[in-house]
Amino acid sequence: MRGTLTSQRYVDDILRHHIGPFLTGLPGAIFQQDNARPQTARVTQDFLRHFQTLPWPARSSGLSPVEHVWDQLKQQMTSCHSVHDLELAIQDL
Repeated sequence: MRGTLTSQRYVDDILRHHIGPFLTGLPGAIFQQDNARPQTARVTQDFLRHFQTLPWPARSSGLSPVEHVWDQLKQQMTSCHSVHDLELAIQDL
């Protein structure tokens, strides 16, 4: 996603179009976030009130399993000199 991820963009572009439909198709699913600012905003919390979410302590990104994925990606990344090169390298990985 290019640009700044605001809470409204997070709801409109990610939650409403991707996460919401995905969770609706998985009865009993629990959604996890890491308390980044767009995720803790009122507009986001209002949208997510229809879904079960995992309570997450503030400033605890080290507990998130996705951090291990990011770490593996960083270890395998080659040097990139443009956003386009970075996008291609991530897609390859």
